[in-house]
Amino acid sequence: MAHQNTKIDKNDPAFLYLDLHEGEDIYMIIRHHWAGFLGTLAIVLVMGLVPLSMLLAINTALKGTITTHGDLIILLFSGYFLFLLTFLFGAWINYYYDIIFITNERIINVDQEGLLARKTSELSIHQVQNVSADVAGFLQSIFDYGVLVVETAGGGTSDDPTKPGKQGYFTIIAVPDPNKVARLILDLHRLADEKEVE
Repeated sequence: MAHQNTKIDKNDPAFLYLDLHEGEDIYMIIRHHWAGFLGTLAIVLVMGLVPLSMLLAINTALKGTITTHGDLIILLFSGYFLFLLTFLFGAWINYYYDIIFITNERIINVDQEGLLARKTSELSIHQVQNVSADVAGFLQSIFDYGVLVVETAGGGTSDDPTKPGKQGYFTIIAVPDPNKVARLILDLHRLADEKEVE
């Protein structure tokens, strides 16, 4: 049985862009699991350490004479690390503002694309045919997150690079506790079908 999260205020100004229907209630708000951001952090860390290691190696090879170009090196490194911080900030915005809303009528996937762009895709609960949770690998098993795949009768959408827009699939990556989310969607689908029969 689906239980509504009573702590969610559907009139919260943060959700006004959702344009909820009359009688539509938000049952769950999901943000991507933080462990899904670890890959980006690792890339930024490596990109930050590589030039520092190279500078150290070059300075050692040239026996410290590199310090004569100190101002130029500081300028180049400042620009490089500013680029890295901008990249990290943009990646964080994309991660943090990607939100999935599950209501009694729809699954709404809000996909933040850069600082000023947002793509919203939705799927009617009535269109759901099957829901599966895919938890694979060490990190996903330890931190209990994975891929949520909703099979549909119609067209699909995806934020999974391996299934971009695959027909009949609504795929969302890095979902915390995907089995719980899958059960909720199936419960809501069953309730919607029961109401339609009445």
